[in-house]
Amino acid sequence: MVLILNYIFFRPDQANDVGKRFIEWTKDNPPDKTLSKNLCICVKSTEGGDIVAIGIEEVMKGKVEEVLKLTTTQDLFLASKIEGLKYKTEICLNFLEAYKIIGMTAPQL
Repeated sequence: MVLILNYIFFRPDQANDVGKRFIEWTKDNPPDKTLSKNLCICVKSTEGGDIVAIGIEEVMKGKVEEVLKLTTTQDLFLASKIEGLKYKTEICLNFLEAYKIIGMTAPQL
Protein backbone atom coordinates (compact mmCIF):
# COMPACT_ATOMS: atom_id res chain seq x y z
CA MET A 1 0.00 0.00 0.00
CA VAL A 2 1.23 3.45 -0.91
CA LEU A 3 0.83 6.37 1.47
CA ILE A 4 0.88 10.05 0.56
CA LEU A 5 2.09 12.43 3.27
CA ASN A 6 1.23 16.05 2.58
CA TYR A 7 2.74 18.83 4.69
CA ILE A 8 1.38 22.39 4.77
CA PHE A 9 3.62 24.97 6.52
CA PHE A 10 2.26 28.36 7.59
CA ARG A 11 2.63 31.07 10.24
CA PRO A 12 0.46 30.90 13.39
CA ASP A 13 -1.27 34.18 12.51
CA GLN A 14 -2.52 32.53 9.29
CA ALA A 15 -4.21 29.56 10.97
CA ASN A 16 -7.76 30.89 10.57
CA ASP A 17 -7.18 31.70 6.90
CA VAL A 18 -5.75 28.24 6.24
CA GLY A 19 -8.70 26.64 8.05
CA LYS A 20 -11.22 28.66 6.03
CA ARG A 21 -9.47 27.90 2.73
CA PHE A 22 -9.39 24.18 3.54
CA ILE A 23 -13.13 24.19 4.28
CA GLU A 24 -13.69 26.04 0.99
CA TRP A 25 -11.60 23.41 -0.84
CA THR A 26 -13.46 20.47 0.66
CA LYS A 27 -16.87 21.94 -0.24
CA ASP A 28 -15.91 21.97 -3.92
CA ASN A 29 -13.74 18.83 -3.73
CA PRO A 30 -15.29 16.27 -1.39
CA PRO A 31 -13.13 13.25 -0.55
CA ASP A 32 -13.19 10.60 -3.26
CA LYS A 33 -12.93 7.23 -1.52
CA THR A 34 -12.19 5.54 -4.85
CA LEU A 35 -8.83 7.39 -4.91
CA SER A 36 -7.68 7.36 -1.31
CA LYS A 37 -8.63 6.94 2.31
CA ASN A 38 -7.74 9.66 4.80
CA LEU A 39 -5.85 8.05 7.66
CA CYS A 40 -4.96 11.14 9.64
CA ILE A 41 -4.75 14.91 9.61
CA CYS A 42 -2.61 16.21 12.43
CA VAL A 43 -1.17 19.60 13.33
CA LYS A 44 2.02 20.52 15.15
CA SER A 45 4.49 23.34 15.52
CA THR A 46 7.94 23.46 13.97
CA GLU A 47 11.17 24.42 15.69
CA GLY A 48 11.00 27.74 13.83
CA GLY A 49 7.59 28.55 15.31
CA ASP A 50 5.50 27.85 12.23
CA ILE A 51 2.60 25.42 12.11
CA VAL A 52 2.59 22.31 9.97
CA ALA A 53 -0.58 20.41 9.08
CA ILE A 54 0.15 16.85 7.99
CA GLY A 55 -2.30 14.78 6.01
CA ILE A 56 -1.77 11.04 5.57
CA GLU A 57 -3.69 9.25 2.82
CA GLU A 58 -3.79 5.57 1.91
CA VAL A 59 -3.79 5.48 -1.88
CA MET A 60 -5.98 2.93 -3.63
CA LYS A 61 -4.27 0.56 -6.05
CA GLY A 62 -3.34 2.28 -9.32
CA LYS A 63 -4.39 5.75 -8.17
CA VAL A 64 -1.05 7.32 -7.16
CA GLU A 65 -0.86 9.72 -10.12
CA GLU A 66 -4.44 10.95 -9.63
CA VAL A 67 -3.95 11.48 -5.89
CA LEU A 68 -0.68 13.35 -6.46
CA LYS A 69 -2.36 15.66 -8.98
CA LEU A 70 -5.27 16.31 -6.63
CA THR A 71 -2.97 16.92 -3.65
CA THR A 72 -0.84 19.37 -5.64
CA THR A 73 -3.92 21.20 -6.88
CA GLN A 74 -5.14 21.51 -3.27
CA ASP A 75 -1.75 22.82 -2.15
CA LEU A 76 -1.69 25.41 -4.93
CA PHE A 77 -5.25 26.45 -4.03
CA LEU A 78 -4.19 27.10 -0.43
CA ALA A 79 -0.92 28.80 -1.41
CA SER A 80 -2.62 31.10 -3.93
CA LYS A 81 -4.32 33.11 -1.16
CA ILE A 82 -1.97 32.67 1.80
CA GLU A 83 1.32 34.50 1.57
CA GLY A 84 4.34 32.40 2.45
CA LEU A 85 2.46 29.11 2.73
CA LYS A 86 4.71 26.22 1.76
CA TYR A 87 3.94 22.61 1.08
CA LYS A 88 5.71 19.32 0.58
CA THR A 89 4.41 15.92 -0.54
CA GLU A 90 6.04 12.56 0.08
CA ILE A 91 5.20 9.08 -1.17
CA CYS A 92 5.87 6.21 1.24
CA LEU A 93 5.30 2.49 1.41
CA ASN A 94 3.67 1.03 4.46
CA PHE A 95 5.61 -1.34 6.70
CA LEU A 96 4.29 -4.53 5.06
CA GLU A 97 5.06 -3.36 1.52
CA ALA A 98 8.55 -2.21 2.48
CA TYR A 99 9.35 -5.67 3.85
CA LYS A 100 8.09 -7.28 0.62
CA ILE A 101 10.60 -5.23 -1.40
CA ILE A 102 13.48 -6.74 0.55
CA GLY A 103 12.03 -10.23 0.16
CA MET A 104 10.91 -10.64 3.75
CA THR A 105 7.68 -10.93 5.67
CA ALA A 106 7.08 -8.15 8.18
CA PRO A 107 7.09 -9.15 11.84
CA GLN A 108 3.80 -9.09 13.75
CA LEU A 109 3.66 -5.97 15.90
